[in-house]
Amino acid sequence: MSIVFLNGVYVLAEEARISPFDRGFTFGEGVYEVCIAVNGKFVDAPAHLARLDRSLAACGIAPPPERADLDSIMKELLGKNDVTTGLVYLQVTSGVSPRNFTIRPDGRSTLLMLAQASDFEQASAFREGIHVQLREDIRWLHRDIKTTMLMPQVMAKRDALANDVSDTLFYDEQGITEGASSNVFLVDAYGTLVTRPLSNRLLAGCTRERILDLARGAGFSIEERPIQRAELATAAECFVTSATYLITPVLTIDGVSIANGQIGPITRTLQRLYCNYMVD
Repeated sequence: MSIVFLNGVYVLAEEARISPFDRGFTFGEGVYEVCIAVNGKFVDAPAHLARLDRSLAACGIAPPPERADLDSIMKELLGKNDVTTGLVYLQVTSGVSPRNFTIRPDGRSTLLMLAQASDFEQASAFREGIHVQLREDIRWLHRDIKTTMLMPQVMAKRDALANDVSDTLFYDEQGITEGASSNVFLVDAYGTLVTRPLSNRLLAGCTRERILDLARGAGFSIEERPIQRAELATAAECFVTSATYLITPVLTIDGVSIANGQIGPITRTLQRLYCNYMVD
């Protein structure tokens, strides 16, 4: 049985209890992070926790009392669940209050953390690539906050599966925004790595930032600009990034093959660089 960390206590998941009046439940008023571990070592944990702080501040949610100890709690949670390679999920809500839009809870914020095993590098998506669809991005305009209000992403992913593809990429009037749970990269015909610049319209992915650092170190040309939908059909390569996707190749978009459906050399090089980084 799995062990979770809830409001200062390690407890069996089956015994964990959260109030029905928690604002994460009644209003979706919460934020979260996912941090992966490889061979017991967390990957870019400081960046994930810094983003958690930014999300909490943006939403006006008080940090949990355990904020200063999250690093050690994450490590202990892995150990208690016998996980060496996998992830820790952290969720913070504003806490418990009567159901009222504007009232602020008197008590502590709610902190839930759980661990689960997963071998990301052995996932078929990472090794073989995925097929995706495009959908207009009609979500709210604070996508830079990693909120638990994920219904649009859930719907987009379920719609993708119903259409026999793996995932959804969103677009707006400027171009591709992001995937349903990922950032999007394109390699153009000249070998330039292209990804949309950060703004309130997409999440500042920690993996995105690490890939850009690794790409710069390897001497790749990089452009941070919107990717136009028309560019996708002529792209040399395309991939998506996230903590759990790592670097996942995109083979087709709306049924149109990227480079004849083959995984490109720049994608493979960046996969190798990132995998090496994770275990260094």
